[in-house]
Amino acid sequence: MKNINKYIAGIGIAVASLGFSSCIGDLDLLPNDDRVILPTEFSKNPVAYMEKVMGDVYLQFATHGVNNNAAVQGFDGGMSTFQRSAFILEEVPTDETCWTPADTDYGDFQFGIVTSNNRTILGTYSRFMICVAVCNDFIQTVNRGYFNLDNETRQLADEYIRQCKILRSGAYFYLLDCFGNVPYADENTDIGSIPAQLPRAESFKIITKTLEDVVAEYGDGPQTAVYGYVGKQVAQALLVKYYLNAGVYLNGDGENNPHWGDCYRHAENIIAAHRGVGFKGSNSVASGLANHYRQLFGANNDQYALGGSNEVNEIIWVIPQEASNQFNPGSEDPKSLTSWGNGTFMLDAWLGDKSALDEWDCTKTRYNSGDAWKCMAARQQFSQKFDWKNGEYTDCADLRTQEWCAGKENFKITNEVLDQDHFGSNGFLAIKFTNWNVDANGEFDQNDKPAATAQIGTDYPVIRLAEIYLSAAEAMLHGAGDRAKALEYVNYIRERAGLSAWESMTLEQLRDERCRELYTENCRRTDLIRYGQWISGYTWNWKNKVPAGADFDPSFVLYPLPSSIATPAGYTQNQGYN
Repeated sequence: MKNINKYIAGIGIAVASLGFSSCIGDLDLLPNDDRVILPTEFSKNPVAYMEKVMGDVYLQFATHGVNNNAAVQGFDGGMSTFQRSAFILEEVPTDETCWTPADTDYGDFQFGIVTSNNRTILGTYSRFMICVAVCNDFIQTVNRGYFNLDNETRQLADEYIRQCKILRSGAYFYLLDCFGNVPYADENTDIGSIPAQLPRAESFKIITKTLEDVVAEYGDGPQTAVYGYVGKQVAQALLVKYYLNAGVYLNGDGENNPHWGDCYRHAENIIAAHRGVGFKGSNSVASGLANHYRQLFGANNDQYALGGSNEVNEIIWVIPQEASNQFNPGSEDPKSLTSWGNGTFMLDAWLGDKSALDEWDCTKTRYNSGDAWKCMAARQQFSQKFDWKNGEYTDCADLRTQEWCAGKENFKITNEVLDQDHFGSNGFLAIKFTNWNVDANGEFDQNDKPAATAQIGTDYPVIRLAEIYLSAAEAMLHGAGDRAKALEYVNYIRERAGLSAWESMTLEQLRDERCRELYTENCRRTDLIRYGQWISGYTWNWKNKVPAGADFDPSFVLYPLPSSIATPAGYTQNQGYN
């Protein structure tokens, strides 16, 4: 059993009690539990209030709402988790995957064509703003009573405030990245007011300064990591992501980035904290990476997260999930934290379950899952980036494809149509998550397997050390450090995947290695924009709703702001959208 009981201690707190109106415009939130803890309760028992409300803050990142009630109305609750919102925006329109059901929620999302009144745009944007709002509300409530606390309680309050600032910055990463000039709200924004829409560059500067201040508050030296919570390394990892893309956010040019040095600095600090254990590679220096790729995506991957039971903690920011056969919402000791996002989504959305009439071979049993949605397929151009040993795509040298359903399973690599009826003949299944426990040798443990439930307990790695290595390498290739060290870092990634080490490396090769390592981990659209390959310069099947792919309109570099929020608030819509 994962140690998550304290993590979800606030599961009974109603989302509607947290005063979101200042951050989400006219978004309607559900009052979905009668065991409400109000801000006025803070003064009566500050420690209990903080622990319970922080539980609810984390809950908004882990699932779609309290007691299976979605916090986002007018949008499929299962889709409205933090992870799935990021996936929809970062992965579905790209060369890595697509969403095949022809439903109104996604519309033309899989083709990269989005309108300001699209329900999915409203739902995803609202999820991130809800996450911002719960963090701000907590900080404001604690700040109002801060000087009435004793010293010990102030230390706890300071830590939780830091965590809220980190989590808020994580939500703002996707808002800033995908929507550009967004409303910015923090603990200084008056409750009930409409937050000002700031230029992207200004928000970037505010957020990165906030994170830098948080890192400075933690100080030098190792920090005690608690499983499921964010801390110093998550703040540093977010700074790596922000600084890696600073050229886009400040100048609109991924190459012209004034923060390569800052990206490298924080990446190196994280890497240094992990060195000495884990995968070694040909240079025999322990990298801190897990020894086997599949260990990071199995049912027991919690042990590889910061604060986990293994000495190797590659997963820096983790979203915990925990499955059980029964969950009683009224229990004081809940035993389940699951959702239709995270590990469940990343497995079941790909899967089909073969019948006697199907020519393709994919079963729930292979992955120990209790459900199969038949909703996703990989695009041909992405699948071909891997080192296949033959033209039939039945054998691949890259261990990162070992869970795939490809040519060997009689799946076709081409994408003649993108619909659910042609499952098996419209692309490979690029699966990386399972519901198996993975042992120290990287094998599935047949003697210790979780129940094959529809919602599984596999955690979701938001940021991994592998991403930090690749980001450091990119910064070094742009002059922030030693190119030889950049090659060393990327060869850790390649050799763990069973591939030969490179003797030299270009930015283009690094770009594709990043794709192979981090596929479907909510980086792809951002990476393509940074490398100047999103609008034009690279195409994939059904890009811009053309079978062989076509360039996007330049305005597609940003998504539209939801019209139902932007119009009443008087926000300026992104160029090219109504």
